[in-house]
Amino acid sequence: MCTIRIVNPAEWIPRIRDLLSANWAETGLDFDFDPDIDLYARMADLGMLFAVAAFDGDDIVGYCTVTVMAHPHNKRVTFASNDALFVHPEYRAGLVPGRVILTAQAEARRRGATKFMWHCRAATQLAAMFERHGYQPVDMVVMKEI
Repeated sequence: MCTIRIVNPAEWIPRIRDLLSANWAETGLDFDFDPDIDLYARMADLGMLFAVAAFDGDDIVGYCTVTVMAHPHNKRVTFASNDALFVHPEYRAGLVPGRVILTAQAEARRRGATKFMWHCRAATQLAAMFERHGYQPVDMVVMKEI
């Protein structure tokens, strides 16, 4: 049985490079993966970032990093937004993904968030699952090299 815990991402990023690389290979963008651990640490210190980790024993098998902050357009609205969400493929069929997601939402709510935005690829099983659970598509993100 996996345990789910809130962790400081800056402390764990160096320890889970293989898992992070697997995530980037699956869903990353078209530039090299090189996380800024100092930035993650500063954001966590400011209370703007946390991570949820799924542990199988001492090993992290899934994680979600989340930013929480007042929205710049209205300081009375606090938004949470995931930075990354990944569960090792061997753990996706069970309850681990849902437990990570629900824990992230609960921690964001505990930190004052009233809205949660999940970043995921369009037309995927994950996107469909979020829609089945009341999330609505609100934006489309586009990107190109400039």
